[in-house]
Amino acid sequence: MDPRRPEVEAVGIRGGVIEAVGSAAEACAALGEGVEVVELGGGAALPAFIDAHHHYSLAAFDAGTPDLHLPSGSSIADVLGLVERAVGAGGGDGWLRLQGYDPAKLQEGRGPRVDELDEVCPDRPLLLIAFSFHDGCLNARGLAEMGWDRGSADPPNGRLLRGRGGRLTGEVSEGAFFLAEARSRDSLLVRGEDAWMAACEAHGRALLASGIVRVGDAAVAPAFERLYQRAAADGRLPVIVHQMPVAAASVLEPRFDGEPTGAGDAAAPVGPAKLFMDGAERCALCFSITQLARSGMATLRRAVGGAGLAGLRAGSRVRWKRGRDGLLHSGMLFWDQPTLDAAVSRAGERGLQVAQHAIGNEAIAQAVTALEHSGRALEGLPGRPRLEHTMLLDDALARRIGDAGAIAVVQPYFVYDFLGDAAALTPPPDPIRAKPLRTLLSSGVTLAGSSDYPVSHYDVLAAIQAAVTRRTRHDRVCEPDEALSVEEALRAYTVGGALALGVDHETGTLEPGKRADIVVLSDNPLRIAPDSLTDVRVLRTYTGGRLAYERS
Repeated sequence: MDPRRPEVEAVGIRGGVIEAVGSAAEACAALGEGVEVVELGGGAALPAFIDAHHHYSLAAFDAGTPDLHLPSGSSIADVLGLVERAVGAGGGDGWLRLQGYDPAKLQEGRGPRVDELDEVCPDRPLLLIAFSFHDGCLNARGLAEMGWDRGSADPPNGRLLRGRGGRLTGEVSEGAFFLAEARSRDSLLVRGEDAWMAACEAHGRALLASGIVRVGDAAVAPAFERLYQRAAADGRLPVIVHQMPVAAASVLEPRFDGEPTGAGDAAAPVGPAKLFMDGAERCALCFSITQLARSGMATLRRAVGGAGLAGLRAGSRVRWKRGRDGLLHSGMLFWDQPTLDAAVSRAGERGLQVAQHAIGNEAIAQAVTALEHSGRALEGLPGRPRLEHTMLLDDALARRIGDAGAIAVVQPYFVYDFLGDAAALTPPPDPIRAKPLRTLLSSGVTLAGSSDYPVSHYDVLAAIQAAVTRRTRHDRVCEPDEALSVEEALRAYTVGGALALGVDHETGTLEPGKRADIVVLSDNPLRIAPDSLTDVRVLRTYTGGRLAYERS
């Protein structure tokens, strides 16, 4: 991944640091006599992978409960069956949490409601977490624990969904969901710290088996910050985790009162501060009336042409509101511009780089504007300003991101996993593109690869395959002009990840003076067909020159 020497025969390592690259003779000469030689045996060594946006602490916290990631065509009854199993296996009277259901994949097109959840879990508070981690469902005990009833107002930047007569359905979104998530988490952590430590260690070893040695944990509340410190001190953190701080009460609230970016234990340093611009399914979008009309007609033509009515149904669920600017707006935007500008400045004054969650084009524009207004406060801090997700944008907005010097932290596997099929059914209006990797790269934007796990899987080679082929789970091709080359996608998970975490001076490439973070693959991904990338296996993973994983 070093453009000056893109491929070499050997890498020489001393004391966990790369000392030489070049021919085998050059590497051996640099290290002296008696050096141990590890043959690749036909494999290929690359910089170890970096997952720049990965919810490590939450994944460890929810490990061990039944997984609600069900295939398309499943039903609410299938979800309830898994909940009932968890209730029977759990015991106790505290909160119960399960994660992963996708309403769009269920026959009913929605999540379970309070009366359905009460049938299988009547006696303890229950929170079901949607796959996106922005929505959920509560049973009656859960609503009572939160103090929510028919007369409750929607929390800031959130929604309590209601049925007839204003009765709560139990479905909660964005700010409301995050309040329930934090309440349930804090309650369970009181007795669950040791279980989290064990799950933390196990998850790190699973990442090493995928060639990942470093992640950015994209939402770390104070309680998890303390657990990371304990895990690092006890040697139970197999990979390096950069902690992106958020507040205790809700991940939507920023936190600037801790140490600056780059400070802390070398195994768990402080990352950039996390700021949420918009929601997930309710991401902030903005189009002209003409754009939306053309998009609707195109969706109608596809439906008549045999694509089915799913796209029309999906489009009909979006609620548009005309703004004072004459444009149509949908979704949830969490900040006004002056307040966001001030928050970015404050983060910089406290020594914190920023990472702004922005999915829809309106949210991305607001995030870029904040960098244009206040980005000077971030100069000299580790890394560069980050925009998380950047899923829906056009060329002009991509150029603004590039001009602002921001890094786009993207999730290519989304194209395969769920975004690609959704975009094929209801494509965004021209000139907006879905997951526009090529547009961003061509506009001078550095890409950093990530998974957003557990929203989607952390298999880097599968993500690279999705970035290159743009093929979806249902064998469609989504926005083929936005494809990357294999090398460009690999750079996102090595060089780009290091830049996003502010550690490009120590990792991300194999060159003298950098940490010997290396993954050995069964084949050279640059020399095989892209459709074969998921057949490549991780054989060994080295972190700081130490063999941390070897495939049996």
